[in-house]
Amino acid sequence: MFHSASRFAEAILVKLKAHKCVKLKGVCLMFLRCFDDAEIDALRQVIESQSLWRGMEGNFVARFEDAMAKHLGRRFVHAVNSGTSANEASVAGLGLDVGDEVICPATAPIFASLPVFAAGCIPVFADVDPRTLIISPKGIEERISERTKAVVVVHLFGQPAPMDEIMAVANKYGLKVIEDCAQCYDGYYKGRKVGTFGDVACFSLQQSKHITSGEGGFIATDDPEIYKRAVLYSNAGMPWFRYGLEPLKPEEVGGIPTRGHFSFGHNHRMSELQGAVALVQLSKIEKFNEARRKLVQIIEEELSGCEGILLAHRYPDTVPNYWAYPIQINTEAINLTAKEFSRICYEREGISVGYYHEVNYLEFVFQKAQAERRTPFGYPLPEHVEYRLGMCPNAEEAAKRTLVILTHHATDPEKIRTQARAIRRVAESLMS
Repeated sequence: MFHSASRFAEAILVKLKAHKCVKLKGVCLMFLRCFDDAEIDALRQVIESQSLWRGMEGNFVARFEDAMAKHLGRRFVHAVNSGTSANEASVAGLGLDVGDEVICPATAPIFASLPVFAAGCIPVFADVDPRTLIISPKGIEERISERTKAVVVVHLFGQPAPMDEIMAVANKYGLKVIEDCAQCYDGYYKGRKVGTFGDVACFSLQQSKHITSGEGGFIATDDPEIYKRAVLYSNAGMPWFRYGLEPLKPEEVGGIPTRGHFSFGHNHRMSELQGAVALVQLSKIEKFNEARRKLVQIIEEELSGCEGILLAHRYPDTVPNYWAYPIQINTEAINLTAKEFSRICYEREGISVGYYHEVNYLEFVFQKAQAERRTPFGYPLPEHVEYRLGMCPNAEEAAKRTLVILTHHATDPEKIRTQARAIRRVAESLMS
């Protein structure tokens, strides 16, 4: 038993310093590459404070929100307990009506589309650019109906989407835009950070992301109404609005007291433990970004000129910050799917290479909705909304030939070099 918070925190410090990594169900968590004394000291402060829940002002969550708002150049940041909660808060922040339609990319983590159901709305899937798996302006325009109110843009793998063309379509039809930046911290489009184009942006702080608090997330916006609705949704309807970097003006608060429950909401609050780690991690983001860039450089050096492999496509005037580096099988040279290629890599070279498989509407939850013609919450699907094979052919075909190489900043560069060289050997052997 530990008889004080101070001794408990000190024991954690000693334990972590004693080990370069900790094994957890076969996964190696490299603490000394991702975390160090700075995070431990911040956690100690929280534990010794005896207050682990988020405070309103001056504590770690509030300080993280202010620091991230400054980092992004947006007026409001609201931190929550997961990236999925951030997605939900973003949709809730738009103030949509039940039955409104939200266009989502067919290829993206399912966390981008399921929150639309939670808001009582209908996800409608648009086709993507087959080179990037990112939602295309043409795909968005093809799915617009009289009930369409918003579009979700996912900067997939850390690749900035073509925001000028997407915003032009959104403005033409009066659509709100959610930018999902969970995989694209500090990516740039025409010299401007992603997450600053749409009405609201959402980010994840899960362990694999560019910075992490283990789990966690946040939304960023310049719109006070979106911010207020997102806070209410994430705080059981209680208006605990922040008075931080860019405070709400009295007329924007509208005289709402801080106590009471004024709308439906969940308890998605970020804890002080998460906030402490997130704040320290943000101070290291440039170092982490540089480590990711070096890994990408290795991948492109080793795979450049390999006829069987297509390197990641970059849109003009963009600076990606890869969460994972996507490569595609050149089907003119190799007649295999990414899954088949991945299996051969493992059998011949003993390496694991991820292959992409997230076509959202083919997941069971959407197939069930298609069969029952209603959402998981019982709202009927409109006749023109379908979740069936063949509805987004670019997405389905591109997903079959896309492989991903994880570029987490804690990864040993030589591991990435070994993996890339093995991929090249396999690709060249399959072409011979």
